[in-house]
Amino acid sequence: MPLAIGISIACGLPVYSGLISAIIGGIVVGAFSGNSLQVSGPAAGLILIITDIIAAEGVEKLFLIIFVVGLMQIAFGLFSLGKWFRAISPAIIQGMLAGIGISIFLSQFHIMLDNKPGNSFLKNISDLYYVIYHSVLPFDGSHHHIACFIGILTIGTIILWNNIPNKKFKVIPSALVAVILASVVAAVLHLDIINYIAVGSNFWQNVTFIKPELFKSVFNGQILLSALIITFIASAETLLTSNAIDKMCERSKTDYNKEIIAQGIGNSLSGLVGGLPITGVIVRSAANINADAQTRLSTMMHGVWLVFFVTCFPQVLNYIPQSALAAILVYTGYKLVDIDAAKKLYKLSKGEFAIYMITLVAILCTNLFEGILVGFGAALAKSVFKMLSVRIRVEEEENRLVVKLTGNIVFLQLPQLIDIFEKLPDDKNVYVCADRLHFMDHACADFIKDWEAARQKFDVSTEVDWSSIRRTYPSLKWKNFHKED
Repeated sequence: MPLAIGISIACGLPVYSGLISAIIGGIVVGAFSGNSLQVSGPAAGLILIITDIIAAEGVEKLFLIIFVVGLMQIAFGLFSLGKWFRAISPAIIQGMLAGIGISIFLSQFHIMLDNKPGNSFLKNISDLYYVIYHSVLPFDGSHHHIACFIGILTIGTIILWNNIPNKKFKVIPSALVAVILASVVAAVLHLDIINYIAVGSNFWQNVTFIKPELFKSVFNGQILLSALIITFIASAETLLTSNAIDKMCERSKTDYNKEIIAQGIGNSLSGLVGGLPITGVIVRSAANINADAQTRLSTMMHGVWLVFFVTCFPQVLNYIPQSALAAILVYTGYKLVDIDAAKKLYKLSKGEFAIYMITLVAILCTNLFEGILVGFGAALAKSVFKMLSVRIRVEEEENRLVVKLTGNIVFLQLPQLIDIFEKLPDDKNVYVCADRLHFMDHACADFIKDWEAARQKFDVSTEVDWSSIRRTYPSLKWKNFHKED
């Protein structure tokens, strides 16, 4: 509940939007899910793109877009395309999460101090010193300082609760404990000068259905593009979460296409009634597994409990300070920046780490969609570079030179090939070995054939292992390339 409310506020939407999507994620998605232990609901990772869509298209069209997202996910699942959403470089995913995490951290840090965040990463980071200096120091009891106190209390409680040795206590989510403590302290100390959640006595009066006339915009290019972006990100996050859950718990085995269909049903319904996009979320799912969940009933009951509390005790939400919810998102943003994952990427491959950093910086300097496109471009460029990379080594063995070709070679590397081969001495025996060559195109093979023929006039041995090269490019008419053929 606290996370759902916090995400709503961070998106600039009523508390209702986050809570109704959490309810649907629990009851509806939980009932149809392809992973019975996965808990779905609004995700912090989509905050940036939601705020961008609201700024560009407005709130009403946001809900239409979410409805279309659901239809797209159902279609993808029915056509068994769920597995393709897993075909994403981990470097892009980690860079995306880190970029989102830093953006959320900075924007919510301002709200935690009862300040208004800027509309960009650069604005938020440039104002950071001013915010800290004027909102925290000196501590004179203003609403900024009181909000800061509540925020620090919330984050401190989360950290302490997460580090309690006794696992029995961890059945209760740390965010819930932190919000309850912050609300009690604020009420006992009568900290009325800070901002609180505002919820009416009837939660269900906030239900907002999509206006029928909006459906004529379904085929609008911008609507479809925005829906496709959310579909891609939400589906990828859901299926990556499912994959992580399968590794965490032996009882879990995901049917990916079924899971995408379940998410689609949930999102189409959420959009119809004014909710946020729904994804599978690792934090909630991990809490479910740690509580020793056995069936999908636990996931569905989480939605039922939300219905019970917002129906019978909506006024309780009014005691929650906004700074406490912002503090939860500050901590969530910090956790999204997985330093250990970044270190592993760096050790694994400098190229993958470069993709991670490019994606992260691009998201911070532009927006989520453009940042991901830049990340994909970097990953594609790296793959193309790897595909077109060749290593040519010249080694001396006994009384001959051995030219070893490794990797892939096409016409773009022909100048490099020519430069090395033409520098080989005319008075040395040469053997060309291509055992580790994966691919050679016609241009390069033709050059080697001509080079071999030209060396026949020298009183030396020139041997090309055409059998190896033939395997690298079997479609060539090799009979034209060797006198014995």
